[in-house]
Amino acid sequence: MLGLTGKYCSGKNAIVSFLQTLGFTEIDVDKVGHQLLGDGRIKEKLRQHFGGEIFTGEGLIDRRALGQRVFRDVRELRVLESIIHPPMVRQVELTLEKLSGSVVINAAVMSRMGLERVCHAVVCVRAPLLQRVKRARRRDGSKLIRILRRMRAQRGICSKLNANGVDIYYVDNDRGLDHLHARILKILREKGQETI
Repeated sequence: MLGLTGKYCSGKNAIVSFLQTLGFTEIDVDKVGHQLLGDGRIKEKLRQHFGGEIFTGEGLIDRRALGQRVFRDVRELRVLESIIHPPMVRQVELTLEKLSGSVVINAAVMSRMGLERVCHAVVCVRAPLLQRVKRARRRDGSKLIRILRRMRAQRGICSKLNANGVDIYYVDNDRGLDHLHARILKILREKGQETI
């Protein structure tokens, strides 16, 4: 079981794509969260705290409106996490019970969710700030202020990982895909493919 974490636009998806070519199955924790935003109980908890302005006219969560709100205020982000993270972790654990073979858990805020405890090793991918900003602008088309707010909300996500005694590997994604792939292969060999 391999955990994968890293800040916004650091290169997690590039690593996942490579791992999938090696036979890994991905659990995308962001997608788990997006699916859970449709759960009636979660929606009601979010409505109670954040009000109706985070909902569309059809009664769905407007993720952009919610994101704008929580990335402006770390206290609001922590409230959101207290509502959504426990069911996300439960869903990941249920999914893991059904899977066999090599699995990668892709979670930007793995340490805040406590998901590293189910991993044999965690890879924290890093990239220079300017590179990440360029990737975010190109990939998401977001405004600079929105990108910087999101990045600020993720401060320290890789530095708190070793609390559960899990092996942590830091990978710098600043020298191209070949270098990134070579570093991942080295980690897999170090851990022994069969233990991940």
